[in-house]
Amino acid sequence: MNQFKLKVKDVLENKHFKSAEVVAGEDGLLRIVKWAHVIEIVQIDNFLAGDELVLTTGISLQHSIDDFIFFVESLIHKSCAALCIEYGDYLQTIPAIIVSLANHHSFPIIVFHETVPFVRITQDLHSQILNQQYLMISTLESYSQTLNKNALLGQTTEDILQNMYNELKTQIVFSIKSREPIFFPNAVPHKRQQLLAMKEKASEFKHEPIFIFDQHYADLTLFREDGQFSEFELLILDRTATALAQLLMREFYIEEKKNMEDATILVDWIDQKLSKEEIYKFIVTHHSNFKISSGAVFILASPHAVPKVQEDIVYSKLYYRNLFEQHGFIPFLFEKKSYIIFILLHTKDSKSSRELLNSLCSSLQKAEFYKKQISQGYQVAIGKVVSDVVEIPKSYQTALDTLYICSKVPTTSFFYDDLHLYHLIYKLQMQVNLQEVIQDYLQPVIEYDRKYNSKLLETLQVYLQTNGSKQQTAKQLFIVRQTLYHRLKKLESLLGENFMKGHNRITLEFMLLANSLIEDKN
Repeated sequence: MNQFKLKVKDVLENKHFKSAEVVAGEDGLLRIVKWAHVIEIVQIDNFLAGDELVLTTGISLQHSIDDFIFFVESLIHKSCAALCIEYGDYLQTIPAIIVSLANHHSFPIIVFHETVPFVRITQDLHSQILNQQYLMISTLESYSQTLNKNALLGQTTEDILQNMYNELKTQIVFSIKSREPIFFPNAVPHKRQQLLAMKEKASEFKHEPIFIFDQHYADLTLFREDGQFSEFELLILDRTATALAQLLMREFYIEEKKNMEDATILVDWIDQKLSKEEIYKFIVTHHSNFKISSGAVFILASPHAVPKVQEDIVYSKLYYRNLFEQHGFIPFLFEKKSYIIFILLHTKDSKSSRELLNSLCSSLQKAEFYKKQISQGYQVAIGKVVSDVVEIPKSYQTALDTLYICSKVPTTSFFYDDLHLYHLIYKLQMQVNLQEVIQDYLQPVIEYDRKYNSKLLETLQVYLQTNGSKQQTAKQLFIVRQTLYHRLKKLESLLGENFMKGHNRITLEFMLLANSLIEDKN
Protein backbone atom coordinates (compact mmCIF):
# COMPACT_ATOMS: atom_id res chain seq x y z
CA MET A 1 0.00 0.00 0.00
CA ASN A 2 1.29 3.45 -0.93
CA GLN A 3 1.86 5.46 2.27
CA PHE A 4 0.15 8.56 0.88
CA LYS A 5 -2.77 7.20 -1.14
CA LEU A 6 -5.43 4.67 -0.27
CA LYS A 7 -6.65 2.55 -3.17
CA VAL A 8 -9.72 0.36 -3.45
CA LYS A 9 -7.53 -2.77 -3.37
CA ASP A 10 -6.04 -1.52 -0.08
CA VAL A 11 -9.52 -1.08 1.41
CA LEU A 12 -10.23 -4.75 0.73
CA GLU A 13 -7.50 -5.62 3.26
CA ASN A 14 -9.46 -3.92 6.06
CA LYS A 15 -10.70 -6.38 8.70
CA HIS A 16 -14.33 -5.44 8.04
CA PHE A 17 -14.01 -6.56 4.42
CA LYS A 18 -13.30 -10.23 5.18
CA SER A 19 -16.72 -11.26 3.83
CA ALA A 20 -16.50 -8.84 0.88
CA GLU A 21 -16.47 -9.89 -2.77
CA VAL A 22 -15.72 -7.82 -5.87
CA VAL A 23 -18.56 -8.68 -8.25
CA ALA A 24 -17.91 -6.05 -10.95
CA GLY A 25 -15.35 -3.50 -12.18
CA GLU A 26 -12.28 -5.43 -11.02
CA ASP A 27 -10.10 -3.41 -13.42
CA GLY A 28 -10.77 -0.33 -11.28
CA LEU A 29 -9.26 -1.58 -8.03
CA LEU A 30 -6.40 0.96 -8.39
CA ARG A 31 -8.84 3.86 -8.01
CA ILE A 32 -7.86 6.22 -5.20
CA VAL A 33 -10.13 6.56 -2.15
CA LYS A 34 -10.16 10.00 -0.52
CA TRP A 35 -13.21 9.54 1.74
CA ALA A 36 -15.94 7.07 2.71
CA HIS A 37 -19.62 7.98 2.63
CA VAL A 38 -22.86 6.15 3.50
CA ILE A 39 -25.70 6.93 1.07
CA GLU A 40 -29.23 5.52 1.10
CA ILE A 41 -30.85 7.81 -1.48
CA VAL A 42 -30.81 7.77 -5.28
CA GLN A 43 -30.21 11.50 -5.88
CA ILE A 44 -26.57 12.08 -4.88
CA ASP A 45 -25.55 15.26 -6.76
CA ASN A 46 -25.16 17.46 -3.67
CA PHE A 47 -23.46 14.88 -1.47
CA LEU A 48 -20.33 13.78 -3.37
CA ALA A 49 -17.23 15.52 -4.71
CA GLY A 50 -15.37 12.55 -6.22
CA ASP A 51 -13.07 9.69 -5.12
CA GLU A 52 -15.49 8.57 -2.36
CA LEU A 53 -16.02 4.95 -1.36
CA VAL A 54 -19.82 4.74 -1.19
CA LEU A 55 -21.53 2.30 1.22
CA THR A 56 -25.23 1.39 1.01
CA THR A 57 -27.71 -1.25 2.13
CA GLY A 58 -29.66 -0.77 -1.10
CA ILE A 59 -32.89 0.27 0.63
CA SER A 60 -33.60 2.81 -2.17
CA LEU A 61 -32.56 0.47 -4.97
CA GLN A 62 -34.61 -2.64 -4.24
CA HIS A 63 -37.82 -1.76 -6.12
CA SER A 64 -36.67 -0.18 -9.38
CA ILE A 65 -33.95 -1.31 -11.77
CA ASP A 66 -34.09 2.16 -13.39
CA ASP A 67 -33.26 3.75 -10.03
CA PHE A 68 -30.40 1.28 -9.60
CA ILE A 69 -28.98 2.15 -13.04
CA PHE A 70 -29.39 5.88 -12.42
CA PHE A 71 -27.66 5.57 -9.03
CA VAL A 72 -24.61 3.70 -10.42
CA GLU A 73 -24.35 6.00 -13.44
CA SER A 74 -24.39 9.01 -11.09
CA LEU A 75 -21.57 7.53 -9.01
CA ILE A 76 -19.51 6.89 -12.14
CA HIS A 77 -20.19 10.43 -13.39
CA LYS A 78 -19.06 11.82 -10.01
CA SER A 79 -15.80 9.81 -10.30
CA CYS A 80 -16.44 7.86 -7.14
CA ALA A 81 -13.89 5.21 -6.17
CA ALA A 82 -16.24 2.24 -5.66
CA LEU A 83 -19.67 1.12 -4.45
CA CYS A 84 -20.04 -1.23 -1.48
CA ILE A 85 -23.41 -2.97 -1.01
CA GLU A 86 -24.51 -5.01 1.98
CA TYR A 87 -26.56 -8.09 1.08
CA GLY A 88 -29.47 -8.52 3.43
CA ASP A 89 -33.13 -7.56 3.70
CA TYR A 90 -33.09 -5.19 0.71
CA LEU A 91 -30.71 -6.67 -1.86
CA GLN A 92 -29.53 -10.24 -2.32
CA THR A 93 -27.99 -10.02 -5.79
CA ILE A 94 -26.66 -7.49 -8.30
CA PRO A 95 -28.58 -7.39 -11.62
CA ALA A 96 -26.59 -8.39 -14.71
CA ILE A 97 -27.18 -5.00 -16.35
CA ILE A 98 -25.54 -3.29 -13.35
CA VAL A 99 -22.57 -5.67 -13.48
CA SER A 100 -22.17 -4.97 -17.21
CA LEU A 101 -22.36 -1.20 -16.64
CA ALA A 102 -19.74 -1.31 -13.88
CA ASN A 103 -17.40 -3.55 -15.90
CA HIS A 104 -17.67 -1.22 -18.88
CA HIS A 105 -16.49 1.76 -16.76
CA SER A 106 -14.04 -0.25 -14.59
CA PHE A 107 -16.10 0.86 -11.60
CA PRO A 108 -15.71 -1.60 -8.69
CA ILE A 109 -18.84 -2.93 -7.01
CA ILE A 110 -18.11 -4.75 -3.75
CA VAL A 111 -20.73 -6.79 -1.87
CA PHE A 112 -20.79 -7.89 1.77
CA HIS A 113 -22.19 -11.37 2.31
CA GLU A 114 -22.58 -10.64 6.01
CA THR A 115 -23.84 -7.67 7.99
CA VAL A 116 -21.03 -5.18 8.59
CA PRO A 117 -20.88 -2.04 10.77
CA PHE A 118 -20.75 0.87 8.33
CA VAL A 119 -19.87 3.29 11.11
CA ARG A 120 -16.78 1.25 12.03
CA ILE A 121 -15.73 1.05 8.37
CA THR A 122 -15.99 4.83 7.91
CA GLN A 123 -14.13 5.45 11.17
CA ASP A 124 -11.30 3.10 10.22
CA LEU A 125 -10.96 4.44 6.70
CA HIS A 126 -11.18 8.08 7.75
CA SER A 127 -8.53 7.57 10.42
CA GLN A 128 -6.30 5.90 7.85
CA ILE A 129 -6.85 8.71 5.33
CA LEU A 130 -6.22 11.45 7.91
CA ASN A 131 -3.06 9.76 9.10
CA GLN A 132 -1.88 9.57 5.51
CA GLN A 133 -2.64 13.29 5.08
CA TYR A 134 -0.68 14.17 8.21
CA LEU A 135 2.26 12.03 7.10
CA MET A 136 2.09 13.56 3.63
CA ILE A 137 2.17 17.12 5.03
CA SER A 138 5.10 16.25 7.28
CA THR A 139 7.00 14.67 4.40
CA LEU A 140 6.29 17.66 2.16
CA GLU A 141 7.55 20.02 4.84
CA SER A 142 10.72 17.97 5.23
CA TYR A 143 11.16 17.87 1.44
CA SER A 144 10.76 21.65 1.16
CA GLN A 145 13.31 22.19 3.95
CA THR A 146 15.76 19.93 2.12
CA LEU A 147 15.30 21.94 -1.08
CA ASN A 148 15.84 25.22 0.79
CA LYS A 149 18.91 23.90 2.58
CA ASN A 150 20.46 22.60 -0.62
CA ALA A 151 19.72 25.93 -2.31
CA LEU A 152 22.04 27.61 0.20
CA LEU A 153 24.70 25.00 -0.54
CA GLY A 154 24.62 25.73 -4.26
CA GLN A 155 22.55 22.80 -5.51
CA THR A 156 22.43 21.99 -9.22
CA THR A 157 19.54 20.92 -11.44
CA GLU A 158 20.70 17.31 -11.08
CA ASP A 159 20.65 17.63 -7.26
CA ILE A 160 17.04 18.82 -7.32
CA LEU A 161 15.95 16.04 -9.67
CA GLN A 162 17.78 13.48 -7.52
CA ASN A 163 15.86 14.66 -4.42
CA MET A 164 12.61 14.40 -6.36
CA TYR A 165 13.39 10.90 -7.57
CA ASN A 166 14.29 9.78 -4.06
CA GLU A 167 10.75 10.68 -2.97
CA LEU A 168 8.74 9.43 -5.95
CA LYS A 169 10.81 6.68 -7.60
CA THR A 170 9.30 7.41 -11.01
CA GLN A 171 10.57 8.73 -14.35
CA ILE A 172 11.20 12.49 -14.41
CA VAL A 173 11.73 14.66 -17.51
CA PHE A 174 13.01 18.23 -17.27
CA SER A 175 12.92 20.13 -20.54
CA ILE A 176 14.05 23.69 -21.23
CA LYS A 177 12.82 25.03 -24.55
CA SER A 178 15.34 24.79 -27.40
CA ARG A 179 17.48 22.36 -25.36
CA GLU A 180 17.72 18.60 -25.08
CA PRO A 181 15.46 17.31 -22.26
CA ILE A 182 17.03 15.84 -19.12
CA PHE A 183 15.77 12.36 -18.13
CA PHE A 184 16.12 11.34 -14.51
CA PRO A 185 16.99 8.60 -14.04
CA ASN A 186 18.76 8.55 -17.36
CA ALA A 187 16.82 6.56 -19.96
CA VAL A 188 18.21 4.45 -22.80
CA PRO A 189 17.80 6.03 -26.28
CA HIS A 190 14.81 3.95 -27.38
CA LYS A 191 13.01 4.70 -24.09
CA ARG A 192 13.66 8.43 -24.57
CA GLN A 193 12.25 8.33 -28.09
CA GLN A 194 9.23 6.40 -26.87
CA LEU A 195 8.45 8.95 -24.17
CA LEU A 196 9.04 11.94 -26.43
CA ALA A 197 6.82 10.41 -29.11
CA MET A 198 3.86 10.11 -26.75
CA LYS A 199 1.29 12.86 -26.83
CA GLU A 200 1.86 15.62 -24.29
CA LYS A 201 -1.68 15.28 -22.95
CA ALA A 202 -1.45 11.51 -22.48
CA SER A 203 -2.77 10.36 -19.09
CA GLU A 204 0.63 8.87 -18.24
CA PHE A 205 2.14 12.38 -17.96
CA LYS A 206 1.75 15.21 -15.47
CA HIS A 207 3.32 18.50 -16.52
CA GLU A 208 4.23 21.51 -14.41
CA PRO A 209 5.19 24.54 -16.53
CA ILE A 210 8.00 26.79 -15.30
CA PHE A 211 7.65 30.49 -16.10
CA ILE A 212 10.57 32.91 -16.06
CA PHE A 213 9.64 36.59 -16.49
CA ASP A 214 6.17 35.73 -17.76
CA GLN A 215 7.70 33.43 -20.41
CA HIS A 216 6.99 29.69 -20.56
CA TYR A 217 10.63 28.67 -20.17
CA ALA A 218 10.62 24.99 -19.19
CA ASP A 219 8.52 21.99 -18.15
CA LEU A 220 8.91 19.49 -15.35
CA THR A 221 7.15 16.22 -16.14
CA LEU A 222 6.30 13.05 -14.25
CA PHE A 223 5.65 9.78 -16.08
CA ARG A 224 3.70 6.84 -14.67
CA GLU A 225 2.66 3.91 -16.83
CA ASP A 226 -0.58 3.43 -14.87
CA GLY A 227 -1.45 7.14 -15.09
CA GLN A 228 -2.47 7.09 -11.40
CA PHE A 229 -0.92 10.18 -9.83
CA SER A 230 -1.47 10.84 -6.15
CA GLU A 231 -1.98 14.22 -4.53
CA PHE A 232 1.42 13.81 -2.88
CA GLU A 233 3.15 13.33 -6.23
CA LEU A 234 1.48 16.42 -7.67
CA LEU A 235 2.48 18.52 -4.65
CA ILE A 236 6.09 17.30 -4.91
CA LEU A 237 5.96 18.17 -8.61
CA ASP A 238 4.77 21.71 -7.79
CA ARG A 239 7.41 22.33 -5.10
CA THR A 240 10.21 20.97 -7.27
CA ALA A 241 9.17 23.17 -10.20
CA THR A 242 9.31 26.19 -7.88
CA ALA A 243 12.81 25.22 -6.73
CA LEU A 244 13.97 24.82 -10.34
CA ALA A 245 12.51 28.23 -11.24
CA GLN A 246 14.44 29.82 -8.36
CA LEU A 247 17.63 28.05 -9.45
CA LEU A 248 17.19 29.29 -13.02
CA MET A 249 16.62 32.82 -11.73
CA ARG A 250 19.87 32.67 -9.74
CA GLU A 251 21.72 31.44 -12.81
CA PHE A 252 20.28 34.32 -14.83
CA TYR A 253 21.47 36.87 -12.26
CA ILE A 254 24.95 35.31 -12.18
CA GLU A 255 25.03 35.47 -15.96
CA GLU A 256 23.94 39.11 -15.80
CA LYS A 257 26.88 39.94 -13.52
CA LYS A 258 29.20 38.25 -15.99
CA ASN A 259 27.69 40.27 -18.83
CA MET A 260 28.60 43.48 -17.03
CA GLU A 261 32.25 42.42 -17.16
CA ASP A 262 31.98 41.99 -20.93
CA ALA A 263 30.50 45.46 -21.48
CA THR A 264 33.85 47.12 -22.37
CA ILE A 265 34.50 44.64 -25.18
CA LEU A 266 30.95 45.01 -26.50
CA VAL A 267 31.27 48.81 -26.61
CA ASP A 268 34.50 48.45 -28.59
CA TRP A 269 32.70 46.04 -30.92
CA ILE A 270 29.92 48.47 -31.88
CA ASP A 271 32.45 51.33 -32.06
CA GLN A 272 34.40 49.36 -34.71
CA LYS A 273 37.50 49.08 -32.53
CA LEU A 274 37.80 45.28 -32.74
CA SER A 275 39.17 43.20 -35.60
CA LYS A 276 37.22 40.23 -36.92
CA GLU A 277 39.63 37.86 -35.16
CA GLU A 278 39.17 39.66 -31.84
CA ILE A 279 35.39 39.47 -32.20
CA TYR A 280 35.46 35.73 -32.92
CA LYS A 281 37.84 35.16 -30.03
CA PHE A 282 35.38 36.90 -27.72
CA ILE A 283 32.42 34.89 -29.04
CA VAL A 284 34.10 31.48 -28.71
CA THR A 285 35.06 32.18 -25.09
CA HIS A 286 31.31 32.19 -24.41
CA HIS A 287 30.10 29.71 -27.03
CA SER A 288 32.79 27.35 -28.26
CA ASN A 289 32.38 25.83 -31.74
CA PHE A 290 29.44 28.12 -32.46
CA LYS A 291 29.14 29.09 -36.13
CA ILE A 292 27.66 32.56 -36.61
CA SER A 293 25.66 33.18 -39.78
CA SER A 294 23.78 36.39 -39.02
CA GLY A 295 23.20 39.05 -36.41
CA ALA A 296 21.32 42.20 -35.48
CA VAL A 297 21.20 44.84 -32.78
CA PHE A 298 18.14 45.33 -30.58
CA ILE A 299 17.86 48.50 -28.47
CA LEU A 300 15.55 49.12 -25.53
CA ALA A 301 15.41 52.86 -24.83
CA SER A 302 14.08 54.05 -21.48
CA PRO A 303 12.33 57.44 -21.25
CA HIS A 304 14.07 60.20 -19.30
CA ALA A 305 10.86 60.88 -17.37
CA VAL A 306 10.82 57.40 -15.79
CA PRO A 307 13.13 57.06 -12.77
CA LYS A 308 15.55 54.18 -13.29
CA VAL A 309 15.36 51.59 -10.54
CA GLN A 310 18.23 49.10 -10.68
CA GLU A 311 15.88 46.16 -10.07
CA ASP A 312 13.75 47.23 -13.06
CA ILE A 313 16.81 47.48 -15.30
CA VAL A 314 18.06 44.03 -14.27
CA TYR A 315 14.57 42.58 -14.73
CA SER A 316 14.34 44.09 -18.23
CA LYS A 317 17.72 42.64 -19.19
CA LEU A 318 16.78 39.19 -17.96
CA TYR A 319 13.31 39.35 -19.51
CA TYR A 320 14.53 40.23 -23.00
CA ARG A 321 17.55 37.93 -22.83
CA ASN A 322 15.28 35.03 -21.96
CA LEU A 323 12.96 35.97 -24.83
CA PHE A 324 15.83 36.01 -27.34
CA GLU A 325 17.21 32.70 -26.12
CA GLN A 326 13.74 31.17 -26.47
CA HIS A 327 13.92 32.01 -30.19
CA GLY A 328 17.41 30.56 -30.64
CA PHE A 329 19.48 33.76 -30.49
CA ILE A 330 22.71 34.23 -28.55
CA PRO A 331 22.40 37.64 -26.86
CA PHE A 332 25.25 39.85 -25.64
CA LEU A 333 24.06 42.93 -23.79
CA PHE A 334 25.28 46.08 -22.13
CA GLU A 335 24.03 49.50 -21.02
CA LYS A 336 24.86 52.77 -22.69
CA LYS A 337 23.27 55.93 -21.29
CA SER A 338 19.50 55.34 -21.41
CA TYR A 339 19.83 52.34 -23.74
CA ILE A 340 20.05 48.62 -23.10
CA ILE A 341 21.77 47.26 -26.20
CA PHE A 342 21.54 43.62 -27.28
CA ILE A 343 23.81 42.12 -29.91
CA LEU A 344 21.89 39.12 -31.23
CA LEU A 345 23.70 36.32 -33.06
CA HIS A 346 22.21 33.28 -34.79
CA THR A 347 23.37 30.23 -36.73
CA LYS A 348 20.69 30.76 -39.38
CA ASP A 349 21.07 33.02 -42.42
CA SER A 350 19.89 36.63 -42.49
CA LYS A 351 16.52 35.88 -44.05
CA SER A 352 15.71 33.17 -41.48
CA SER A 353 16.90 35.37 -38.63
CA ARG A 354 14.59 38.15 -39.81
CA GLU A 355 11.66 35.71 -39.83
CA LEU A 356 12.54 34.64 -36.28
CA LEU A 357 12.70 38.27 -35.19
CA ASN A 358 9.26 38.82 -36.72
CA SER A 359 7.92 35.92 -34.68
CA LEU A 360 9.68 37.23 -31.58
CA CYS A 361 8.19 40.71 -31.97
CA SER A 362 4.70 39.30 -32.51
CA SER A 363 4.86 37.44 -29.22
CA LEU A 364 6.51 40.42 -27.50
CA GLN A 365 3.71 42.81 -28.46
CA LYS A 366 1.18 40.52 -26.73
CA ALA A 367 3.14 40.37 -23.47
CA GLU A 368 1.85 42.37 -20.50
CA PHE A 369 5.37 43.37 -19.44
CA TYR A 370 6.07 44.89 -22.86
CA LYS A 371 2.70 46.68 -22.94
CA LYS A 372 3.45 48.18 -19.54
CA GLN A 373 6.87 49.42 -20.69
CA ILE A 374 5.47 50.98 -23.87
CA SER A 375 2.77 52.75 -21.83
CA GLN A 376 5.60 54.24 -19.71
CA GLY A 377 7.35 55.59 -22.80
CA TYR A 378 9.93 52.87 -23.47
CA GLN A 379 10.90 52.30 -27.10
CA VAL A 380 12.43 49.38 -28.96
CA ALA A 381 14.23 49.26 -32.30
CA ILE A 382 15.92 46.57 -34.36
CA GLY A 383 18.71 47.43 -36.74
CA LYS A 384 19.56 45.91 -40.09
CA VAL A 385 20.10 42.12 -40.01
CA VAL A 386 23.71 41.54 -41.13
CA SER A 387 25.57 38.45 -42.27
CA ASP A 388 28.97 39.14 -40.71
CA VAL A 389 30.02 39.98 -37.16
CA VAL A 390 32.11 42.93 -38.37
CA GLU A 391 28.88 44.51 -39.69
CA ILE A 392 27.28 44.61 -36.24
CA PRO A 393 28.25 48.33 -35.91
CA LYS A 394 26.14 49.00 -39.04
CA SER A 395 23.20 47.22 -37.42
CA TYR A 396 23.74 49.33 -34.29
CA GLN A 397 23.73 52.60 -36.24
CA THR A 398 20.60 51.63 -38.15
CA ALA A 399 18.93 50.70 -34.87
CA LEU A 400 19.72 54.19 -33.56
CA ASP A 401 18.27 55.69 -36.75
CA THR A 402 15.14 53.59 -36.29
CA LEU A 403 14.76 54.80 -32.70
CA TYR A 404 14.92 58.40 -33.90
CA ILE A 405 12.32 57.81 -36.60
CA CYS A 406 9.97 55.97 -34.23
CA SER A 407 10.22 58.84 -31.78
CA LYS A 408 9.17 61.31 -34.48
CA VAL A 409 6.41 59.52 -36.36
CA PRO A 410 3.92 56.78 -35.48
CA THR A 411 5.04 53.54 -37.14
CA THR A 412 3.65 50.01 -37.17
CA SER A 413 7.10 48.44 -37.05
CA PHE A 414 10.36 48.94 -35.21
CA PHE A 415 12.45 47.14 -37.83
CA TYR A 416 14.96 49.19 -39.80
CA ASP A 417 14.11 47.27 -42.97
CA ASP A 418 10.42 48.24 -42.75
CA LEU A 419 11.00 52.01 -42.75
CA HIS A 420 12.51 52.48 -46.20
CA LEU A 421 11.25 55.95 -47.13
CA TYR A 422 11.74 57.30 -43.63
CA HIS A 423 15.38 56.19 -43.70
CA LEU A 424 15.84 57.82 -47.10
CA ILE A 425 14.38 61.05 -45.74
CA TYR A 426 16.58 60.79 -42.65
CA LYS A 427 19.70 60.38 -44.79
CA LEU A 428 18.70 63.26 -47.07
CA GLN A 429 18.17 65.45 -44.03
CA MET A 430 21.81 64.87 -43.10
CA GLN A 431 22.90 66.14 -46.55
CA VAL A 432 20.51 68.96 -47.47
CA ASN A 433 18.11 71.35 -45.79
CA LEU A 434 14.91 69.40 -46.32
CA GLN A 435 12.87 72.06 -44.57
CA GLU A 436 13.48 74.43 -47.46
CA VAL A 437 12.49 71.76 -50.00
CA ILE A 438 9.31 70.99 -48.07
CA GLN A 439 8.40 74.66 -47.98
CA ASP A 440 8.72 74.85 -51.76
CA TYR A 441 5.91 72.29 -52.10
CA LEU A 442 3.80 72.52 -48.94
CA GLN A 443 4.29 76.08 -47.73
CA PRO A 444 1.07 77.44 -49.29
CA VAL A 445 -0.99 74.78 -47.51
CA ILE A 446 0.89 75.18 -44.21
CA GLU A 447 0.50 78.98 -44.31
CA TYR A 448 -3.21 78.72 -45.12
CA ASP A 449 -3.77 76.36 -42.17
CA ARG A 450 -1.86 78.70 -39.88
CA LYS A 451 -3.74 81.79 -41.05
CA TYR A 452 -7.28 80.36 -41.04
CA ASN A 453 -6.86 77.55 -38.49
CA SER A 454 -8.01 75.07 -41.13
CA LYS A 455 -7.02 71.46 -41.72
CA LEU A 456 -5.96 71.37 -45.35
CA LEU A 457 -2.63 69.59 -44.68
CA GLU A 458 -4.39 66.81 -42.75
CA THR A 459 -7.01 66.55 -45.50
CA LEU A 460 -4.30 66.26 -48.15
CA GLN A 461 -2.53 63.52 -46.19
CA VAL A 462 -5.67 61.41 -45.70
CA TYR A 463 -6.78 61.99 -49.32
CA LEU A 464 -3.45 60.62 -50.56
CA GLN A 465 -3.54 57.69 -48.12
CA THR A 466 -6.99 56.64 -49.38
CA ASN A 467 -5.85 56.82 -53.02
CA GLY A 468 -8.16 59.75 -53.73
CA SER A 469 -11.32 58.13 -52.33
CA LYS A 470 -13.64 60.96 -51.34
CA GLN A 471 -15.93 58.64 -49.40
CA GLN A 472 -13.11 57.15 -47.30
CA THR A 473 -11.46 60.56 -46.78
CA ALA A 474 -14.66 62.13 -45.47
CA LYS A 475 -15.27 59.13 -43.23
CA GLN A 476 -11.76 59.20 -41.71
CA LEU A 477 -11.89 62.98 -41.18
CA PHE A 478 -15.44 62.86 -39.75
CA ILE A 479 -16.70 65.52 -42.14
CA VAL A 480 -19.53 65.68 -44.66
CA ARG A 481 -18.88 65.40 -48.39
CA GLN A 482 -19.64 69.07 -49.04
CA THR A 483 -16.95 70.16 -46.55
CA LEU A 484 -14.46 67.81 -48.22
CA TYR A 485 -15.29 69.16 -51.69
CA HIS A 486 -14.68 72.69 -50.44
CA ARG A 487 -11.27 71.69 -48.99
CA LEU A 488 -10.20 69.85 -52.15
CA LYS A 489 -11.14 72.90 -54.23
CA LYS A 490 -8.95 75.01 -51.99
CA LEU A 491 -6.06 72.51 -52.31
CA GLU A 492 -6.34 72.69 -56.10
CA SER A 493 -6.05 76.48 -55.92
CA LEU A 494 -2.96 76.24 -53.72
CA LEU A 495 -1.18 73.24 -55.31
CA GLY A 496 -2.54 73.22 -58.85
CA GLU A 497 -5.33 71.25 -60.49
CA ASN A 498 -3.05 68.27 -61.24
CA PHE A 499 -1.70 67.76 -57.71
CA MET A 500 -3.05 64.17 -57.66
CA LYS A 501 -1.48 63.11 -60.94
CA GLY A 502 1.83 61.41 -61.76
CA HIS A 503 5.00 62.86 -60.26
CA ASN A 504 3.07 65.62 -58.52
CA ARG A 505 1.33 63.08 -56.29
CA ILE A 506 4.55 61.11 -55.59
CA THR A 507 6.37 64.31 -54.67
CA LEU A 508 3.60 65.44 -52.32
CA GLU A 509 3.52 62.05 -50.57
CA PHE A 510 7.28 62.18 -50.09
CA MET A 511 7.15 65.72 -48.75
CA LEU A 512 4.37 64.87 -46.31
CA LEU A 513 6.45 61.98 -44.95
CA ALA A 514 9.47 64.26 -44.69
CA ASN A 515 7.46 66.93 -42.91
CA SER A 516 6.11 64.43 -40.36
CA LEU A 517 9.66 63.22 -39.66
CA ILE A 518 11.54 66.47 -39.29
CA GLU A 519 8.91 68.80 -37.84
CA ASP A 520 9.38 69.69 -34.18
CA LYS A 521 7.07 67.53 -32.04
CA ASN A 522 7.86 69.44 -28.92
